[in-house]
This record gives sequence, structure tokens and C-alpha cells, in this order.
Amino acid sequence: MAFPGNKLKSLYKEGISCRNAGAFGAAKRCFKEIVLRDSSYALAYLQLAEIAALEEVYPESIGYYKHYLQLEEEQSGAWYTIGVLYFNTKEYSAAVTAFEMALAKGRRKDADICLTAGMSCLQMKATQKGIQYLENCLAFRPDDPRALQALAHHYYLAGSYQLAVSYWDRLLSIQPGNAFAMFMLGKSYIGTGEVNRGEALCDKALAAAPI
Repeated sequence: MAFPGNKLKSLYKEGISCRNAGAFGAAKRCFKEIVLRDSSYALAYLQLAEIAALEEVYPESIGYYKHYLQLEEEQSGAWYTIGVLYFNTKEYSAAVTAFEMALAKGRRKDADICLTAGMSCLQMKATQKGIQYLENCLAFRPDDPRALQALAHHYYLAGSYQLAVSYWDRLLSIQPGNAFAMFMLGKSYIGTGEVNRGEALCDKALAAAPI
């Protein structure tokens, strides 16, 4: 039996009140009842997705965001959020697709989206794209430690030790107490042939905090 529109609106308002009060279970029951009665009620899917994300039940949240985006595919913010959720669940290819959809739908390109897209690309071995995103992140936020570490680690593993040195050095300049960065800077110097300098940094890092 179909519910009248005013009944669904009342359920939605009740769900919002429950969510605002922290009663997530009751809120979800309201929103689930709505979509059971009207599968085109996009905002109810969005509420379910957001509540599941707050509860850190990411696969469930992703499922509800998918329903929402089938109905509201122009919502760039939702594309970005589902991209972050995909990243958190290590679904890197899906994350990149979602981030690029967010940008295509008008989401502003900034350090956050470039960082997460770049790290996702490196995980899926889309190396050049990943580097470009991470460099874009640093253009927006030059001292982002996660972007610096991701690039430094990538270049170290690739055997591009001089480039690794430059990024580990930048990271250490903003985090002078980062023993891991100091140790890896030393390893990178060893890779370039500056063995004494590298070993001294590694010893200093190990003395500060055993790796």
C-alpha cells in the first residue's frame, strides 16, 4: 500500500529528529521505512548513507550512496564522499572513478581530493597519474605531510633516490621529530652513494626512536 506524501514527510522529519538526538537506530528505521514505501526518495538514502558513515560501517554507507547517486547523479559532494569511503575500504580503482566523477560534476579541485586520488592511483599502480595528483595537492598545500611521504616512499621504492631525498628532506623540515622520515632520508642518501651521510642519519633516527 502506498503511503501518502505527507506521511513520508512526517517520517523523514521524525528520522531527522532522531538523528539529531543521536538515536541512529530509530532514525534508520524511519528512513528505511521511507525507501521501502518510495524507492525514489533520494534524501532518505542520503540520510542512511551518512548515518552508516558516522557509524563507520563503510560498505553499508557505500551501498546507500550508490542508491542516492542513481537518483541524484549530479551531486558532486556525494561523489567525493563515496570516493573517500572507497579509499577507506581499499577499493582504490572505484575511489579514483568517484573522485573524477566529483570533479566532472563540479566539485572544486583542492588539496584533499588531489591527495586521496593520488594515493589511490599509486596503490593501483597508475603511477604517473598518482604523481600528478600528489604534486597538485602540494601546489594547493605545500607542506602536506601525507603527500610528501607518499611521493618520497614511491621514489625510494622506484630507485629514484635523489628525488626521494628531496621529498624526505621536505617532510623532515616540517616534522623534525619524525624518526621514520629521518631514517628513510638516510637510506635514500645511501642509495645516492652518500653512504657516510646516510648512515649517520639512520643512526641518529634509530637513537631517537628505534624503527
